[in-house]
Amino acid sequence: MKRDGLSKLHTAHVVTSSCDTLVVGAGPAGSSCAHWLARHGREVLLVDQHCFPRHKICGDALIPDALEVLERLGLLSDVMAHSQATDHVRCVAPSKHWVDLSAPMAVISRFVLDEILLKAAVKQGVRFQPGLCLEAVSRDPNRANAVNGAWFRKAGERVFIPARQLVLATGASSSALEAAGVTYRRAPSAMAMRAIIRHPGLRKEVEGLQIFWHRAIRPGYAWLFPMQDHTYNLGVGVFDVDKDWPNQKVNLRNIFNRLLEVNPLVARLLREGETIGQLKGAPLRSGLSGAPPAQDGLLICGEAVGSTYGLSGEGIGKAMETGLMAATSLLTSHAYQGLEAMRPGPIYEAALDALRMRYAQYEKANRINRQPWFAELLIRLASRSAHLRFQASEVLNERRSPEDLVTIGGILGMLWKRS
Repeated sequence: MKRDGLSKLHTAHVVTSSCDTLVVGAGPAGSSCAHWLARHGREVLLVDQHCFPRHKICGDALIPDALEVLERLGLLSDVMAHSQATDHVRCVAPSKHWVDLSAPMAVISRFVLDEILLKAAVKQGVRFQPGLCLEAVSRDPNRANAVNGAWFRKAGERVFIPARQLVLATGASSSALEAAGVTYRRAPSAMAMRAIIRHPGLRKEVEGLQIFWHRAIRPGYAWLFPMQDHTYNLGVGVFDVDKDWPNQKVNLRNIFNRLLEVNPLVARLLREGETIGQLKGAPLRSGLSGAPPAQDGLLICGEAVGSTYGLSGEGIGKAMETGLMAATSLLTSHAYQGLEAMRPGPIYEAALDALRMRYAQYEKANRINRQPWFAELLIRLASRSAHLRFQASEVLNERRSPEDLVTIGGILGMLWKRS
């Protein structure tokens, strides 16, 4: 609902108790933000339209950035106890040549992960209310920091929650951004589709996380991630879909079917395995360009602001990281009350600006998904060069720019320096 509909909401409503900070969305970004605020003494109300635990369409992989945030939250050991850990990702070229890149990683169902994050936030003192669907954000026209609460719908009733600060962590869907009355990019950056398959006899043939490139699934890529209990997260993704949106929408199901035609391992998994999570798709927002991060005292974090990486499609770690950034911005602003320069919006925007160059590099590096021949070249070179494999692993650990690996000059430069 847009701002001009606010007047209609002032009838037949329930006003709940107020809070210092209202966080909308209890996924990784929202729960991490609420957790950090409560740990530092803030009164936080966390709301979500769903009851937890709930299923979420995702690749379910945690790469090093996610593990670092979990360690910062004190949740790494708990999460790893419910995860399938691995120390490498296997990159498979169209010709079936492959190379392993080393990095600590894990795979865990979002059904489990998000509940762990939510319970940890509640343990810190966060109040949680499920079943609240955002309808509009309330703004006081007489205040510079205009947001003063939000309207929701719950079981047919309109509910108003007053709040001093509001954090929006509602994921890639545009409906919540529209309800909040903020400017946003309607088209998603990417689309992904995945299924969960159980196959007890395939474990020895699936080493680490696996990423596939092939002309048949261009301009996308595919993944096969082993999980606990002999299950696998199998999916396909395509980036840059916003360029032709909505005139030419990507047919992910066709891409998925073509994957089965060219990949015998995946075809066997589908043929012999038991499907326990149906093939479903979801939008993604990447490049920190989903919506403005701050407006009228409202902070937006996670995939709503475009926290997913453009090359890999990984979004859990950066969603949590932006949630902590939003929380830190609010805490810093509170410590410097009265200083115009220390409002939470500018602090948060400055923190995100420090990440923008890396996001731009990942957007450029996405050419490897559009041009499978480049994946073929890179994998063949890396299979012959321990130095190049090390540098590619450094990209996973965010210690090297991914842009270096997707240009001929960058690759030759690394090989020349080594020689």
